[in-house]
Amino acid sequence: GTSSAPAVMAASLLRAVMLLAASASALNLPMAGRPASAVAVANRAAASCPAMSATASAETEAPPSFVQTEMRGAAMKLHTRDQSPREGQQPAQTPVKAWEPQREDYLQFLVDSRHVFAAFEAIVARTARLAPFRDSGLERAAALSKDVAWFEAEYGLPPPDVAPPGRDYAAEVERMCAEEEWERFVCHFYNFYFAHTAGGQMIGKSMSDKLLGGRTLHFYQWQGDVKADLLPRLRGRIDAMAAAWDREQKDACLAETAASFKGGGSLLSHIRGPR
Repeated sequence: GTSSAPAVMAASLLRAVMLLAASASALNLPMAGRPASAVAVANRAAASCPAMSATASAETEAPPSFVQTEMRGAAMKLHTRDQSPREGQQPAQTPVKAWEPQREDYLQFLVDSRHVFAAFEAIVARTARLAPFRDSGLERAAALSKDVAWFEAEYGLPPPDVAPPGRDYAAEVERMCAEEEWERFVCHFYNFYFAHTAGGQMIGKSMSDKLLGGRTLHFYQWQGDVKADLLPRLRGRIDAMAAAWDREQKDACLAETAASFKGGGSLLSHIRGPR
C-alpha cells in the first residue's frame, strides 16, 4: 500500500548513496562535503524507518565472494611482479614477448591444453554435484580442436601426441574426481579457466604475432563477454557451492592454489623461452 512507499524510496536512496560512497572510495576521493552529508541523511532516514533499516542490514550483511576474496588473495601471492605489478609477490620472470618458440612448440601447447580442458569438461559433464558448472560458455576443448585441425591444414603439421605436462595434469585432475576431493577440484578448475582468460590471452596475442601472422585462434574467442558475463556467472556458481562449505573445506580449496598454478603452468614449458 501507500504506507510502504517512503520505505521503498528511502531504501533506494540508501543504495544510491552506498554506490556513491563505494565509487568515491575506489577512486580515493574524499568523502567530506556533499557525499558525507548524503550519507548522514540516509543514516537518519534509516533510523526513522524500520523497513529501510532491515533492507540496509540485509544488503550490508551479504557474504563476500569466496572466489573474489579468499581464492583471489591466495592466487595473488603466487603472481609475479610482471604479471601483477601492484599485487604480485613473486620475482618477475622472462616476459612473454621474449619467448621464441616454433610453431611445432605452440601446437604441442595447444594439444596439451585441449587434453586438460577436455578432462575438466568430461568430469563436469558426468558429475551431478558439478552440474552448476556446465554450459558456462568458458569451455575450450571444442575450440582447440578447430585450431589443431587448422594447424594441419595451414602448415601441414599433424597433431602430436599429448606430452607429459598435459597428460600428467589431466591425470591428477581425474584422481581428484575419483577420490571425490571436490574442494581441490574447484580450485584447479577455476584457476585453469581464469588463467586462460587473463594472462592466457596475452600469451595468445604474442604467439599469434610471432608465429601465425596475426591470426586469432578459436581458443581465444568466446560467445559472450568473458569479463562482464561469463566469468562473473561462474564465480557466482562457485560462491554458491562454497557457501555450504565449512572452514576446513574452504581451506582445503585454498591450499591447492600453488598446485593449480604448477599444473597449469607446466603446459607453458612447451613455449616459454628460446629453444
